[in-house]
Amino acid sequence: MDNCPNDLPSSCPSPAPSWSQQVQPVFNARCTFCHNPNGANPTLLFTDWSQVHGDRGAILTQLYACKMPPPDGGVAPPMGPDRALLLNWLVCGAPNN
Repeated sequence: MDNCPNDLPSSCPSPAPSWSQQVQPVFNARCTFCHNPNGANPTLLFTDWSQVHGDRGAILTQLYACKMPPPDGGVAPPMGPDRALLLNWLVCGAPNN
């Protein structure tokens, strides 16, 4: 994708972003509309940490490649600062903190 930034963090920031206070609200706002039992993609559920953690590698790949959330026809607005937050958290190994 032409407008996809090359912004993958080279290391985990200290402290790592917090799942419960920072990251989970982003997933709830941007991902669970489709990734829930009744959503457009009910085979990939992102409604709790264990589900997200289990797919963290694929999530990182899709987010970094600007494929998720969908740039066209998706329901979420552009990522903005949420992108950096999620990339940092994923580079940290997606801790349950």
